[in-house]
Amino acid sequence: MSSKKKTARIAVLIILIIAALVAVYIRTNPKWKAAELTIEPAHRFYEIHDLDPNGTTLETRITPPDGFERVPAEKGSFAEYLRNYPLYQDGIELPVFDGSTINSPYSAAVFDISLGDEGYQQCADSVIRLYSDYFYETKQFDRISFQFSNGDVCDYNRWRKGKRMFVLGGISCELPLAFPDDSEQQYRNYLKEVMRYAGTLSLQKESEVIPQDELQIGDIICNDVHVVMVIDEAVNEKGEKCYLFGQSFIPAVCFHVIAKIGERETFAWYTQEDIDKDSFVIGTFAFNKGDIRRWKGGF
Repeated sequence: MSSKKKTARIAVLIILIIAALVAVYIRTNPKWKAAELTIEPAHRFYEIHDLDPNGTTLETRITPPDGFERVPAEKGSFAEYLRNYPLYQDGIELPVFDGSTINSPYSAAVFDISLGDEGYQQCADSVIRLYSDYFYETKQFDRISFQFSNGDVCDYNRWRKGKRMFVLGGISCELPLAFPDDSEQQYRNYLKEVMRYAGTLSLQKESEVIPQDELQIGDIICNDVHVVMVIDEAVNEKGEKCYLFGQSFIPAVCFHVIAKIGERETFAWYTQEDIDKDSFVIGTFAFNKGDIRRWKGGF
């Protein structure tokens, strides 16, 4: 073989190697960008009980039913974090990541939460987002760690030190492919990577089934298809409980409080009786008692 041919082959090989390395770098270093959301007034299908349209947070917008009081929340707890979460104004359609909106009768109140522009923040991802944002804002960085659906772990502390996850099919591995970076943008990039490869299956792997009577704020009701999260809890003098549930879904929409539509009335709160069954429905999704779960020991 002539020296010119050898040189040409070596050059082609070098170009292919460089192209492969660039492709791996781009694939393992996602860039999160906030979607431009549209806020539109909604046609409200039903009047929702226990709702104060002037409230600007979960705690001030959704009031407990008569005879009930919210369970105490410790300062700095996840429960307090959710209760103080800002909401969009009352009576809007659900903002979708692509700029459209959905007029859903099952939306009682909408969290003022950003969405990525590629639509990854669906049902399980929105739960992961709220867990992770709480840990990030309270500087509990060691707790920001989530499994992919294949069981491999993507850890934020390692991510901000430059470690990245390379995923090919159902196989993934960690590679040192970036410089250390603890900026908020890099944190959002990390979450985007988790949302790509996590889902209801990974939430199930990281949680355990609990009895219905142990359900509390931060717990999830999760099957292979969908997941909702307990975002608030109230109790009366008899010890009877009621709950607020939140969700996102496909297409990715802002996390929102799920309304309970009855035959003649609509409520924000679900009673203990509503879910103390072998099978039950929250919003439009069916679950069973084996779907009541606590993620990583709870909050």
